[in-house]
Amino acid sequence: MTPFLIAGLVTGCVYGLAAVGLVLTYKTSGVFNFAHGALATVAAYVFYALHVSDHLPWPLAAAVAVFVVGPLVALAFEALARSLTGAALAVQVAATVGVMLSVAAALVLIYGAVETRTVPVFLAHGGTTIGSTTVQYSDIVTFAIALTATAGLYLFFRLTRSGAAMRAVVDDPSLLDLAGTSPRRVRRLAWLIGVAFASASGVLLAPVLPLNPTVLTLLVVQAFGAAALGAFTSLPLTFAGGLAIGVLASVSTKWFTTGVLAGVPPAVPFLVLFVVLLVFPRSRLIEGSRIAPRVGPGWVSPPPLRLGLGAALLAFLAVVPAFAGIHLADWTTMLGTAIVLLSLGLLVRTSGQVSLCHVAFAAIGAVALGHLTVDQHVPWLVALALAGLVAVPVGALLAIPAIRLSGLYLALATFGFGVAITYMLYTQGFMFGSDGAGITLPRPSFAGSDTSYYYLVLGAATAATAFALALGRSRLGRLLRALADSPTALTTTGAASSLTRLLVFGLSAFMAAVGGALVGAGQGTVTADSYSPLLSLVYLALVVIAVGREPWSAVLPAMALVLVPSYVSGGATSSWLQLYFGLAAVAYAVVPPAARRPPAWLVRGLDTTFARHRSAVRAASEAPPPERRLEAAVAGGLEVRDLVVRYGGVTAVERASLRAPTGAITALIGPNGAGTTTIFNACSGLVRPESGELLLDGRPITRRSASARARAGLGRTFQRMELF
Repeated sequence: MTPFLIAGLVTGCVYGLAAVGLVLTYKTSGVFNFAHGALATVAAYVFYALHVSDHLPWPLAAAVAVFVVGPLVALAFEALARSLTGAALAVQVAATVGVMLSVAAALVLIYGAVETRTVPVFLAHGGTTIGSTTVQYSDIVTFAIALTATAGLYLFFRLTRSGAAMRAVVDDPSLLDLAGTSPRRVRRLAWLIGVAFASASGVLLAPVLPLNPTVLTLLVVQAFGAAALGAFTSLPLTFAGGLAIGVLASVSTKWFTTGVLAGVPPAVPFLVLFVVLLVFPRSRLIEGSRIAPRVGPGWVSPPPLRLGLGAALLAFLAVVPAFAGIHLADWTTMLGTAIVLLSLGLLVRTSGQVSLCHVAFAAIGAVALGHLTVDQHVPWLVALALAGLVAVPVGALLAIPAIRLSGLYLALATFGFGVAITYMLYTQGFMFGSDGAGITLPRPSFAGSDTSYYYLVLGAATAATAFALALGRSRLGRLLRALADSPTALTTTGAASSLTRLLVFGLSAFMAAVGGALVGAGQGTVTADSYSPLLSLVYLALVVIAVGREPWSAVLPAMALVLVPSYVSGGATSSWLQLYFGLAAVAYAVVPPAARRPPAWLVRGLDTTFARHRSAVRAASEAPPPERRLEAAVAGGLEVRDLVVRYGGVTAVERASLRAPTGAITALIGPNGAGTTTIFNACSGLVRPESGELLLDGRPITRRSASARARAGLGRTFQRMELF
């Protein structure tokens, strides 16, 4: 057991070191850096280039990687994080995901993906014996460096003025600014330290395994689990979490060696991440920067134009078999991929949720279709429907973090699930099999040829588009858009936002699984290599930067992703596309929202050309509201008895009581800090009181949800506008 413990402590300390830097930047900037692993990858390759290729002494190469390249990257990330303040969650995630994709693609383009590159052990040579186990001096030095760096950062936080300023910028950056310390300067220092920690972890990991951009990036991303154990807040607990994950993963290689459990060791960090998000109290997990609600929808093209362009697109796709030739199979794959992107658009573009595992849903759909048709001999169309239904409970399970917590934690949970399923399930017999040969997916008997199957998938894509458009005009679609604008305000009007999240995630998982099954049947045989977790990140970037609404927001990205490599030969085409997609996501995020809109002259021209008349809408909006008369006070209303609300050790409201009868105007007046807003939040269900009783029309509502209170007749407004 001792060798496993030692190996786990060494890798765990590196995970902890990377996680400490991640928590530091997240706490101070409010932006979660999904590209944190890419920073370590950059440092590892810089160290390789200087030390191995150019034969520089390792201390000099490490210093350049950590203290020269690292600060330059940190300054760029600080500027990126500053531009993302207040941006939509999907844009924030897509920006850092874009950096990750760009780094991975650039390194593949520079170094290639065939040659194996290694870094020799450089810290120290030789070893000592502990019991019957030989411990390398390099492992001891690695552990000492990680522990010393983390302890030094903790002391820096507690003993220095700059450390106090970093704690202050987390609590109240505006007040820190008024006190004479620039929050921007403090955040810049935090990014410098955080990126240095990530870079150091990359250098320390370089001798551990062969250099591979994707593998190394995902390996350092295991720091997400350590950050979760530290509740994304505590630096010492985060480092301890890294040690715990390293030891648990290492020991698991001794305990779990066969079947599904053989995939547990590499999946441990992501399993830990998901469990933490499921069971940790909400109060323990910090939120990122506040995302301002959208003030209104952007310009929508006139209906005649949308209908005309949609009909033209459908007509073009209908004649594709006439000219596609050998590329017809890729056109079919493109249509299936468009369905997957449509499903992701329901989450990202309509409801404001973020999923980073949609490729896993597509894999589940393809595998289910193959096993149902080949092994169980289920009729093809029935099997296709069942393949979609198989993914629904998985989507519902993943929606739980979104119900309990903010959308960021849904993104983390889905990313962890996407990686964990790759390690644990892809090689099992009920998925792709352990031999790597993959599974066979038959086509239906009535669509056996390439042309007939293409038209089948075209029909499915058309139906999926029609469903998405109809959903957008339905009550559920309006709920989803409201959920993206202001989930808090939506809840306080009586809508069950938790159920809405559950529904949209289930629908999205169903569509993604059906799209994946259609793609798999078109290809005939699918393997685990077709469903890399990084492909889910590419999907997110494409959906965020896509132009237009359905179907353009799905068809155009699918064409770029599938058809460009089909028609443009070259082994590096996919890497170049990944690089472009990543850079486009970053560029989209830093461009102001006003610059993303179509120019005013184009809007006026299209509205004039298609005779859009706004007079009726304007007249309706300018019509005076109907007169309302205040009714006489009647029995009932809101009653608060001995309300107590505490935040940690601070008592915000102590034994407050009031009555607000129905039909009367009752004022609650107090200076800032007196607890008036807290009483509002407690009455409407946004804050859970420690004690006291709330009655509405004589019925207790203390334990009822905010939406249930609203449906019972208790509405509210907000001091800070919450509109949808």
